[in-house]
Formats: sequence, C-alpha cells, structure tokens
Amino acid sequence: MFKVSSPQSSEDWQAYYQLRWQVLRAPWGQPRGSEQDDLEQESEHLCIKNNEGQILAVARLHFNNQQQAQVRYMAVSEAHRGQHLGSRLLHELEKSAWRQNAEELVLFARERALAFYERHGYQMVEKAHLAYNDIQHWKMVKQKPTEPGWFRHPDWTQVLQDTWRESIPISDAMGIKVESYTDWQFSTCADLKANLNLHNSMFAGSIYSMATLTGWGATYLALKERSLEGNIVLADASIKYLKPLTTAPSATVAIADCDGDLDVLMSEGKAKYRVPVKVYDGDVLVATFEGSFVVLK
Repeated sequence: MFKVSSPQSSEDWQAYYQLRWQVLRAPWGQPRGSEQDDLEQESEHLCIKNNEGQILAVARLHFNNQQQAQVRYMAVSEAHRGQHLGSRLLHELEKSAWRQNAEELVLFARERALAFYERHGYQMVEKAHLAYNDIQHWKMVKQKPTEPGWFRHPDWTQVLQDTWRESIPISDAMGIKVESYTDWQFSTCADLKANLNLHNSMFAGSIYSMATLTGWGATYLALKERSLEGNIVLADASIKYLKPLTTAPSATVAIADCDGDLDVLMSEGKAKYRVPVKVYDGDVLVATFEGSFVVLK
C-alpha cells in the first residue's frame, strides 16, 4: 500500500502542484498558478506517491481559526481513482485537525463529490459559490467525534467492541480496542502496560492474541459488509516476530489483502477467509500474522 507523506524535494512540490492544477484547474482553462493561494506557507500538505515516486493524489489542510480547520485542493489522478486514495488523505488530514484541537472541519465540495464526503461523515450546510460559471460548490461540515478513531460504520465497530468485552474477557484485560475502520483498512490498539513481560516489552502471546482478534474483527466486518452472519473461528495461523514491541501496540489489516469468498456461506453453510495482519510499535513493523478463519452458518 502506498504511503501518505508530505512533499519533500523540489521535484515533489512541482509534481504536487502540477497534479492540483491538472485535476482542479486545467479542465476549465485556468492558468498555472491558479491552483495556489495565499495560505500555502501556513498549511499542511499531504500526498500519496507510488513506488516510482509519482504523485497520485494530493490534499491540503489549513486553519480558519482556532476551532475550525478546512480541507482544500483534494485531487486524485484520473488513472488512480477508485483506490481509496482520497479517503486515505482525508483520514490523515482529519486526524491532524483533531490532534490540533479543531472542533470542526469545513470544506466546499463540488456536486460530483458530495456523496464521497457524505460517506465520510460530512453534512451539507448550504449552497456555496459557482466556480467558473460551471461548477456548483456546497459547504459541508464535520464535527469533531466524541470518541477517538475514524469509522466507516460506527454502529458495527461498537457492536464488535462490545462483543469482545462480553465474550472474550481477555481482550478487555489487554486493553484491546478498535482504533479505526475505513474503506481500506481495519486497525486496533492495545494497552502496553497491561501486556508487559519482564523485559518491559509486550508478551509474544499478547501480540499473537491482538493479531488474532484483529483478524477476527476484520472477518466480522467483512461479513457485515455483505449482510451475512455466522460463527467465526480461527482454523489456522502463523506469526513472525520481527522486533520487540516497547511503546505503542497496534495491529492493522489492509482489506484489499484479505482473500476468500464469503458469499458461499449462504449456499454451502461454510466459508473461509484469509486475513493478513501487521503488528506495529508506533510506525515500526514488529510482527506479521496470517490467520485462516472459518465462518459457519
């Protein structure tokens, strides 16, 4: 999965603004330079690059005042749309805004993007400006969530968290919580202090348990996405421990990496789902886990 980062080199910045202009200005005959404004120096800029260093998507965040931040210039190259790149950039900008104590996020969306932002929790407030006598924009706002995290379906993740707490008591003792559920990934975190061994690092067994629950949770959510229900059991698993975990435990499933036909559950009464899980200490990969889950109707 391509990483979200900030432009660093002069080449990055040239490509960053080139994509902005190419997607948001050039189709309406606007000149180079029209893709920038007076707030560039005081804004946060993010992009996604592929392995060859080509910039595929860009976005920007700035603060209008202490309470309100604004997302602007969201652009994804035409050849790379439908890959959740815009969602990932929006996710990172939101996290940055909430960390800086913003109370709300505002943006002005083109009509064709309204459904995208509504899916990510933004509410339409009012009709805004008409750009270039052609593109109607709408003001949209999202309030800071009362709970940390970023959830595609908050009701599903809450049920999942409650299920863990009530049915798998060890998850509560370990402090394992759902951290986020997006279009592209599912992630959890754990309380390090509740899982320390005599070396002041996380127990290998705790890492395994967190990875297992994360894979189980990803399977549960995949079933929900398909309006399916079943009993989920771990049939087989393997794990590789790469480094000690000493600061901030988390585990992540990239949804695109999961494999299995869950739809056969209805016809066959049984389905298999393979879930790779990566365990991190902050941003450092410390273990890889692969679980084969079986769902029984």
